[in-house]
Amino acid sequence: MAGKQISQQRPPVKPEQINDLVRSTEQDFSNIVSAMNSRMNFAQEALYAYQAMLGNSYLASVAMNNKASFALAMQQIASSGLTLNPAMGLAYLVPREGKVIADISYRGLMKIATDSRAVDLVVACSVYSRDTFSFNGANDEPIHIYDPFLAKHDRGEFRGVYVKAYLSIGKLLVHPVSAEDVYAARQLSSAWTNSDPTKKKGPWDTHFDSMAIKTGIKIARKYWPMTSPALDNVISYLNEEGGEGFVGGAVTLETASREMHGPSSATQTNVVNLHEGFVYDTDPNPSGHPQAEASPVGDSRHSQMDQPRNQGPIRTEGEVGVGSGPRDVNETLIRRIDQVHDRSMRTGAWQSAFDWAAAQLKGDLLVRANEKFRKGQSEYLAKQKVPA
Repeated sequence: MAGKQISQQRPPVKPEQINDLVRSTEQDFSNIVSAMNSRMNFAQEALYAYQAMLGNSYLASVAMNNKASFALAMQQIASSGLTLNPAMGLAYLVPREGKVIADISYRGLMKIATDSRAVDLVVACSVYSRDTFSFNGANDEPIHIYDPFLAKHDRGEFRGVYVKAYLSIGKLLVHPVSAEDVYAARQLSSAWTNSDPTKKKGPWDTHFDSMAIKTGIKIARKYWPMTSPALDNVISYLNEEGGEGFVGGAVTLETASREMHGPSSATQTNVVNLHEGFVYDTDPNPSGHPQAEASPVGDSRHSQMDQPRNQGPIRTEGEVGVGSGPRDVNETLIRRIDQVHDRSMRTGAWQSAFDWAAAQLKGDLLVRANEKFRKGQSEYLAKQKVPA
C-alpha cells in the first residue's frame, strides 16, 4: 500500500514549468504597475518568485495545482508595491490551505502606511504579565519596560498589544488591544479554525506573537484619521485570500459578535453558510481556553521593534455575513462584489475578480457579479486608452 501511495504522488515540478508559470503572470502584473505608476519591475520580481519556488518544492507544487491563486498573489505584489526580495522582508509567497498567498510582513504593512502618508511612523509591541506597562491615554506615550533579551515564555502570560501611530501633524495616537480581543480575532481566522487539529494551526501556532501584533495593527488602523487605499487593499486581500479574516465559508454569529461587540456578547450561536444560506446550531465554545492554546512563540534574540508583525483578522466594511437568514448574507455578498469591483478598477486585476466570483458565488449573485465586472472592465480599458 505504501509503495502504491508513493507511486501516485505527483512528480516534482520542473524548473522550466516554474519559469513558464511565473512568466504567465507578466501581462497582468505589468498592467497593474502601469495603471498605478509604480516602480515595480516584473523581471526582478519574477526572479524572486522563481527562486522561492525553486527552493520550496511544496510551494511550487501548490502553485502548479492552483495557478489562479499564484496569479492573484503576483497581482497583489504588483498592486502593493512591495518587493519579494527576501533580504527586504516585506512580502513573501507562501502556501496556505491549498493556495499561494502573498503574505505581507509587518515591515510591508508599515511601509505601505508610511509611503501613502496615512501616518508618519507606526510602532507596535506586545505586552506580557512580567513586563512593566502603563497606559497613559490615547495621546500620550505609554511606559513599557521589559528585558528584550528574555524569551517570550520567560516574560509571563500574554496580555495584549499596543500600537503607536505618529501623525504628520505631530500628534500621537496610542491604541491598546487586549489579549481577549486578540484571541477573539484569532477565532475569525480560517488559518486557525480550518487547520488540521493534529498539526500546528498555521502562523497562529508558529508565530503567535507576530500574528498578535499584526492583529493590533489591523484594529488600530481603523482609528487613524487618514487611511490608504493601498493599505486597505492589502488588508482586504489578507482577510479574504490569506485566511486571516472572514471568507466565503461558514461564519458563526458568535465570532461576528465578538468582532463587533467583544467576546462576552454572544453565548448561543448559529452558523450561516454564505454559499447556501443554511442555518444550523453549533457549539459556541471551542475546545480549550484560548489562553491555554496560545503559548507565545517568538525569537528572543529580537526586540519588539524587530519582530515580524503578521496581521490578524479584523472586519472590513461588508466583509462579514451577520444575520438570521439568506437576505442578510446576500446583502453582505453584494457589498463584497462592490468591494472587489472597486479594487479591480484601481488595479486592473479583472481576471482575479472573475475568478473570485466563480469560486465564491452562484446563481443570481454570480450573474450580478459577472455583469458588474464586465461593465467595470470595459470602463477601465476605455480609460486606459485616453491620453494622460
